[in-house]
Amino acid sequence: MAQSITRIGGSGFTTMSWQGQTLAFLQIIQDTAPVPVAQAQAIQPIDSDVPLEVVTAQAVGAGTLKLTFYELWNGPVWSNLPGLGGGTRLLDVLRQQAQGGDISLRKFIRVPNGGMRTKVYLGCVITDADDGDNVNIGTMTVPKAITVMYRDTQG
Repeated sequence: MAQSITRIGGSGFTTMSWQGQTLAFLQIIQDTAPVPVAQAQAIQPIDSDVPLEVVTAQAVGAGTLKLTFYELWNGPVWSNLPGLGGGTRLLDVLRQQAQGGDISLRKFIRVPNGGMRTKVYLGCVITDADDGDNVNIGTMTVPKAITVMYRDTQG
């Protein structure tokens, strides 16, 4: 069989680390990349049949990562993250991260031929963590999400 040239999602091809520690039981990585801070605008005087130019913003806003985990028996979704294990509620997590400084996240994309791509997320801040519950008799696992905003990326 010929080697695939298209990226494959799961099965260990994509992993994520938090402060250098691989995130265990991570189910979904949803990355909403930064977008321009303002819409592009066509510059078209009333006496022109077509726009003379299109201007775009020269700045972007923050990006957002939504990380969904399989919840474990031994604690809330953030309890296994470096620097956040002592918190029992979202307010504790927000206060702990404010004292702990910058959070470093890195996504690793393994290429089947043995290569690797990485993307580093800079200026990461937890903005929300799912501490609610939705238990159903037909549900086998309990997914929980953490939302992280970031300033910029490298890679």
